[in-house]
Amino acid sequence: MENAFSEEFTIASYDLNPRGQARLTTMANFFQEMAYQHADQLGFGFKDMNRRHSMWVLSRMKIRMDQYPVWDDRLSVETWHKGMDRIFGLRDFKVRDEAGKVLGVASSAWLILDSQTRRPVRSDSDVLHDKIGEESVFVEKLGKIPLPDQMKEIGRRQVQFSDLDIVRHVNNVKFIEWCIDGLMSEELLDREIRELEINFMHEALLGDTIVFSANETSGSSLDNEVYCLAKREEDDQEIIRARMVWD
Repeated sequence: MENAFSEEFTIASYDLNPRGQARLTTMANFFQEMAYQHADQLGFGFKDMNRRHSMWVLSRMKIRMDQYPVWDDRLSVETWHKGMDRIFGLRDFKVRDEAGKVLGVASSAWLILDSQTRRPVRSDSDVLHDKIGEESVFVEKLGKIPLPDQMKEIGRRQVQFSDLDIVRHVNNVKFIEWCIDGLMSEELLDREIRELEINFMHEALLGDTIVFSANETSGSSLDNEVYCLAKREEDDQEIIRARMVWD
């Protein structure tokens, strides 16, 4: 796509899961890095926002992987800014192999927070409203994920220093990792996560205890579509909602 930003990545040994494929979280890390790099190129990256006492935070993301790359595969990851939708900055991604085949796609919605109040702010920047690309990799807009009525606790995590990113809250990829860990079992080692959709509702900070729930907990009887909810134990505040589709 003209004006889109692209970069090459090589799958390393530390990117692999037990199946010898890149983890879903590896792909999510690539998307995060691409978003930061392209935003910086366009003039609204981390340092630019920091000077305005604001910051980007991921609010919603959907990833669809039709095929996972393996060790030493070289990938081309492409991203483009789709402008603003109310208070959300929209950005999509495509992953291609060396032959140009599309392996996966992702869509994301980002909020601008005031770095002091940690509350959303609107931007009047013309640059942010300019669209680098019109294409959407999914037909539907990203929305709030509805949860099943019955959810059962599957685990707890206390936020440690290593979970924090540069804006001092739990990085979004950590939550994806924790949801997968809570559901994973020996029976699931030969199954793939084909699709992930996640909402980031509130921040989680150092020392918080996060309680995870899901609609299914048994590996052998795990439904193809599984939902995960994370709440902060101290105030029962919803932190994330996620939906995963397994093959």
